[in-house]
Amino acid sequence: MTEAAGFYREPGRPRRVALRSSVAIRLASLAFVVVCAGAAYATAAAHLGKIDALWLAVTVVAALGVCLVRHERRHPALLELTGEAIAAFDRCGRARLQGRIVGATQWAERLLVLAVDGADGRRPNVLIVAADSVDAAVFRELAVRGRHAA
Repeated sequence: MTEAAGFYREPGRPRRVALRSSVAIRLASLAFVVVCAGAAYATAAAHLGKIDALWLAVTVVAALGVCLVRHERRHPALLELTGEAIAAFDRCGRARLQGRIVGATQWAERLLVLAVDGADGRRPNVLIVAADSVDAAVFRELAVRGRHAA
């Protein structure tokens, strides 16, 4: 049981945590697309007519759909947690971000935004972790690390 929750690991080895796709984020994104398409249709229908407004709404849905697919592909698939740092990797194994957690914000125990110090010394990178994309123990650990770093 504790191995599945991610508590057991070999000493000196980083802990790897797989990130799942968040159902809540996907539903919120879908609602956003529907609202945007409806707003585009309602606005354009008064000026262009219903048929042209429908084409505009379909175009809005297609454009936002492409953006959502690109976002899903860029989202990290794996987190690697060490004692003092965190690293996020995409589905191909490339490092998306790496460094120390320097701050965090948490909303209603559903969403965690971590600021990760970049190696180049510029602005911190942002890692967004939804509560349903990791186990509860990992989400709690990330929230504690973020609070301690802030």
